[in-house]
Amino acid sequence: MRDDPENAQGVDLTLPRVPETRTETINLIPSHGFKGWLAKHRVSLAFNTYHIGKVFMMGLDDLGHFSFSDASFHRSMGLSLHDGTLWMASLKQVWRFENFLRKGQTSQGNDAIFAPVGATTTGMINLHDVRASEHGVYFISCNFNCIGRLHEKWSFEPLWKPPFISEFAHGDRCHLNCLALEHGRPKYVTCFSNTDTLLGWRSLPKDAGSGLLIDVTTDEVICERLHMPHSPQIHNGQLYVANSGAGEFGQIDRDSGEYTPICFIPGFTRGVSFWKNYAFVGASKPRENGVFEGNDSTPLNQRLKDEGLKPECSISVVNLNTGEIEHRIAIEGLASEIYDVCVLPGVRRPMIADLESEAMNKMFRPSRTHI
Repeated sequence: MRDDPENAQGVDLTLPRVPETRTETINLIPSHGFKGWLAKHRVSLAFNTYHIGKVFMMGLDDLGHFSFSDASFHRSMGLSLHDGTLWMASLKQVWRFENFLRKGQTSQGNDAIFAPVGATTTGMINLHDVRASEHGVYFISCNFNCIGRLHEKWSFEPLWKPPFISEFAHGDRCHLNCLALEHGRPKYVTCFSNTDTLLGWRSLPKDAGSGLLIDVTTDEVICERLHMPHSPQIHNGQLYVANSGAGEFGQIDRDSGEYTPICFIPGFTRGVSFWKNYAFVGASKPRENGVFEGNDSTPLNQRLKDEGLKPECSISVVNLNTGEIEHRIAIEGLASEIYDVCVLPGVRRPMIADLESEAMNKMFRPSRTHI
């Protein structure tokens, strides 16, 4: 991978709505050639970070320069694009964004403008991944150890819990976190352990490799001894996963359950999206304290120490044919964690708005004119 940035200073984004006691700059530094890669494949990116409540969109303007847009949503988590609609989990709601531009239409250089047009309030159920399909909008509730689906009347519709969870009750017992769909329905989930007591997963040694990948349709544990796994995804029939506590992105044989690392990234890997034979993999810096704190308690932190590497917050573009990281976006400054990544195919320069955005004061799209 070529690490030399196209712009040595990167791109600084000023975020005025964060507390004054913290730095207000995020520096995005793409690797050399990434502009050309985006232009060639005509894709753009959405990604988010929940600890400062931001969603970003990254593309190219008409001159081929990087273009960035950001919006504020408290505890922005899972992202999912289905049939042109973008879904996002947040602190107490699942948001729906619609592209207000028609195909071929542009506005101030943007060829897609995602506006928040609806939200379903779930309450603080610790939303993580959200996955949308023609069968519904599914998500993970950590606090109820289950897969849920949006309900037209109630907070949510519980659909499935791991077989080792003895009851449907409030309280994170195994840290069920991420979800993969197949044929539009839940297929695989990841969790940190098979514990059935409140916060039982936190008491386990972080180097124990107690993480699981479970087949929802059979209740079978497909792969175990993973390290804090996240982001299971099926792409072209193959099953991929972020082995987060080891700083790896890897593949799982769906027949044998064998896990094979594809590449190492010096960060807590989480957030995976695909475009053709490429995977976009997010990585976060270990925290000073908390679930994946910066000490020697995880394989990732031990490897960083042994190899003298600095942890990074980044998005890596991985060639699935070779396992090589061809491009990387380093993220420095205020943002130190990535939760999810979402490829926006066919979009060159996207924009996203939040409720406080000035653009929302002048943005309207009636469904059809009857008057």
